[in-house]
Amino acid sequence: MPRSPALKRLFMALSALMAIAVLLPIGVRPTEAAFIAHSANPGAVFTAAADFNTVSVSLANPGSPLRGSVSLAATAASDRGMSSVVFQTSAAGAGSWTNACTANVAPFTCTWNTTAVGDGLRDVRAVATDTAGYSSTDTVTNRRVDNTAPTASTNDPGPALTGSVTVSGSASDSGSGLDTVTLQYRSATGSWNNLCTQATSPISCAWNTAPLADGLYDLRTVAADVAGNSQISTPVYNRRVDNTAPTATMTAPAAILAGTVTLQSTSADGAGGSGVASVRYEYKPSAGTNWSTACTGGSSPFSCSFNTGTATDGLYDFRAVATDGVLKTGTSTPVTSRRIDNTAPTGVTLGVVASPLAGTVAFTGTAVDGTGSGIASLRFQYAPAGTGTWTDMCTDTGTPFTCSFSVNGLPDGLYDFRSLATDNAGNTTASALREDRRVDTDGPTVAITSPAAGLVRDTITLNGTATDPVGVTEVTFQYRQGAGAWQDICTDYAAPYTCGAIDTNIVDDGNYELRMEAIDTLNHTTISTPVVFVIDNTSPTATNVQAVNGGGGTLGRIDANDTLTFTWSEPMAPASILTGWNGLAQPIRVRVNQVAGANNDTLDLYNAAGTTRLNVMSAAALRLNGDYAGSNPAWLNASMLMSGSTAIVTIGTTISGSLVIETGNATMQWTASTASTDVVGNAATANTATESGNDRDF
Repeated sequence: MPRSPALKRLFMALSALMAIAVLLPIGVRPTEAAFIAHSANPGAVFTAAADFNTVSVSLANPGSPLRGSVSLAATAASDRGMSSVVFQTSAAGAGSWTNACTANVAPFTCTWNTTAVGDGLRDVRAVATDTAGYSSTDTVTNRRVDNTAPTASTNDPGPALTGSVTVSGSASDSGSGLDTVTLQYRSATGSWNNLCTQATSPISCAWNTAPLADGLYDLRTVAADVAGNSQISTPVYNRRVDNTAPTATMTAPAAILAGTVTLQSTSADGAGGSGVASVRYEYKPSAGTNWSTACTGGSSPFSCSFNTGTATDGLYDFRAVATDGVLKTGTSTPVTSRRIDNTAPTGVTLGVVASPLAGTVAFTGTAVDGTGSGIASLRFQYAPAGTGTWTDMCTDTGTPFTCSFSVNGLPDGLYDFRSLATDNAGNTTASALREDRRVDTDGPTVAITSPAAGLVRDTITLNGTATDPVGVTEVTFQYRQGAGAWQDICTDYAAPYTCGAIDTNIVDDGNYELRMEAIDTLNHTTISTPVVFVIDNTSPTATNVQAVNGGGGTLGRIDANDTLTFTWSEPMAPASILTGWNGLAQPIRVRVNQVAGANNDTLDLYNAAGTTRLNVMSAAALRLNGDYAGSNPAWLNASMLMSGSTAIVTIGTTISGSLVIETGNATMQWTASTASTDVVGNAATANTATESGNDRDF
């Protein structure tokens, strides 16, 4: 077990005493006589064991503050030779020692890793021990350990910089204290350069950017403390240095300006510049010197609207002033002598406009523009009366102002007319109106009212209407047959337009067309749509009569479903045969009369009640030329249908009397009733039609 230094010294003293006792003879006791040893120090007196410690040690001052790995050194000696020097540290004044490092041979040095202990004041000592176990200690106090870097930050000077710029930052250190604070800059691709250095915080200095190339730069703060720890702030990146003014080129406004106009330009700020932020557009009287702001464009493309009405009429110069991100400005070359004209023309008139109007009309007018931009054109316009919906007719661009326009393309009616002067700036002034002028380019409105289309006979009256806003001078009725030439019938000069009674018997029957030709006071002619009609002054005649067996009955006897067909030379009016009849299937009765003698029976047609004889046969009735009635008379139901020029009678059931079979062939004879008429009213002639063919009837 290792002995402590104190025990070692005690042991050495006891050993010395035991050696002295051995030298005495047996039986001889020690006396109280003083014993003087022969030594290098004959005067030394051993009063205690500690007096045997000959170790000496001296700790070299490690300095303050301390950081990182620190070299500790001490000198140590002992008569017995040195064993080790142990370096120890403790929080200042605490006396709680921990080994830092150990040196076993001279020179007694070793390295202390100060990061193994916390920052702050510490005591440091060297404990030297010789080979006999004796030791000595040397201590230095209040040495500061500082392994913590200071803090550092850089203030943002803004995104765009020009000229001399104040750059600032700050730093702090809670340990050994600040030693230096340095502000630095670099281009985006270059190395760091010092701006200024001082020992305190905050730090601020002027940065003259003028010698630098335009472009992006970074800024940072570097802080170092007394212990040698350093800290670099987070850089402020990409701050643009711009010492070059932008350029601007004014886009020339129109030579003549009025109302609100757009001002625009092209501008640039170089490859490394901060960019054009705005373009201000300015104007001044061409004869003046003071520029005024017209408007400002705040974003690309840089343009804005200028109300020229805020300036008096006259000649002006314009320029563009571009401002970049660092407020440097570049001014364009002025665009000179642009006329502002917001004053409308005066003295605008429209010459006399007659009424009514037709064909090509000449229009005249006047207009002046004083000291303005000058008259560009005088337009002549029309609008339906009272509507204000104007349409250009024609335009003249030089005095005397006149132009011609054909109104023939306009619908007839009342119109307003005006002239409209436009100066070279686009300002317009309208003349007073020439109101309610009538345009009449069409002929009268014409229509025939009688006769109506269809069949006519005997005397007819020709009537028609003709109207025109400017008046009708004459109306002529005309006719033609087929595709022949038109021939005048009569001319009337005042409404109501008529030709009175016209005898159609003076012309042949046939198809005709009738029309009206009307002329207005402007000699415009309109021809009506023709009316197509047929003149029929010929009486219808009986042409044939036929009897047919209907099948199912007895041949030669008048039975149900047998038919009788009467044929005239033209279509007949059904109502002339039976009052109220329209030609559709109509119930009637058939009377068969027995006449004395052979082959003398007759047949009559009556209404459904058997009370009224129909206007088909004359008083002689239909001669059957055969014997059909078994008793006198025989009555049968029947129906009658008109189809074109024929009347078809279909036999029905027997009502009374009896019928017999006629075995021979017969040829009937029919004399038409003169009470029947054709559709135009011509009475049938009383001619007799003989049945065609000699066959067996019914």
